[in-house]
Amino acid sequence: MRMLAAAAATALAAGCTAAPAAPAHQHSTPSAAASLTGTQACRQLLADVTRHQGRSQVPGLRLIADHVTDARMAGDARTAVRDIDHTGGAPVALALLRDDCAHVGVRIPAP
Repeated sequence: MRMLAAAAATALAAGCTAAPAAPAHQHSTPSAAASLTGTQACRQLLADVTRHQGRSQVPGLRLIADHVTDARMAGDARTAVRDIDHTGGAPVALALLRDDCAHVGVRIPAP
C-alpha cells in the first residue's frame, strides 16, 4: 500500500512540474518543433521571392534558417539574414541558397 501511495505522489509531483500544454490554435507558419526538408524550404523561398517581386524578405529567410533540416541551407539563410540586416542586401548568400535549391530541383529566379 505504501508503494502505491508513493507512486501516486510521484506521478502527481511530476504532473505538477510538467510544462504547460501548448495553445489549441495553430499558426500558418511552422512551430519551433516543426522542420522543413530542403525541398520544402526551397518552395517556401520560391513563394517568398514570388510574393515580393523577386526579392526574398528577412522573415521568410529566418523561417528557413530556423526550421530547415539541411545544415548548409540553414547557414546560408542565416548569412543572408545577417547580410541584409547589416548591408541591405545579400547577393552571395542568396546565390548560395539558389544553388542549394537547384540541387533539390527547385529553381529560384535571380533578382
